[in-house]
Amino acid sequence: MREQNRALMGGVIGVVVTVAAFAIYYFITLNTTFQKAVLDEVHNVDKAYLIIVRVPSSPETTEEIQTLRMDMDRFQDILNQLSILELQKISTPIKDKSSLYIYNIYVYEKSDHKEIVNFGVDNSKQISIGSTKGYQRYELTSSFDYDTFRASVDKLFTDNQ
Repeated sequence: MREQNRALMGGVIGVVVTVAAFAIYYFITLNTTFQKAVLDEVHNVDKAYLIIVRVPSSPETTEEIQTLRMDMDRFQDILNQLSILELQKISTPIKDKSSLYIYNIYVYEKSDHKEIVNFGVDNSKQISIGSTKGYQRYELTSSFDYDTFRASVDKLFTDNQ
């Protein structure tokens, strides 16, 4: 009987420790930064390129989806704007009708054209990030000048026409 009680108590302690470890891991990974979630995945900027896809957010528009390929160094100023953003995981999308476009950016290795990471600036309040670790939506919890970001990216499109 005593051995059964010990085994039962050991099992209960094991379950409690496992649940506590999972909860700690969950709360630690709930918040992150754009730097950690995206930029730290790109180990060598010189050996990467990106493709920007600008998608009109309104389905009623007659505007086309536009695509632009470029080296990472031409996008560095914009990445610097994004690098300081603080993010919090969310499960449901945040709607923002004031955003004219969704910007999806895919980062690839130059050598084998393998995707390293991708992120979407969905609107002024939400960023989506995809990598080998999976896909996740994030709410922006720090200030973000969406209009400056949008103007910078749109300028890249107009400069390349």
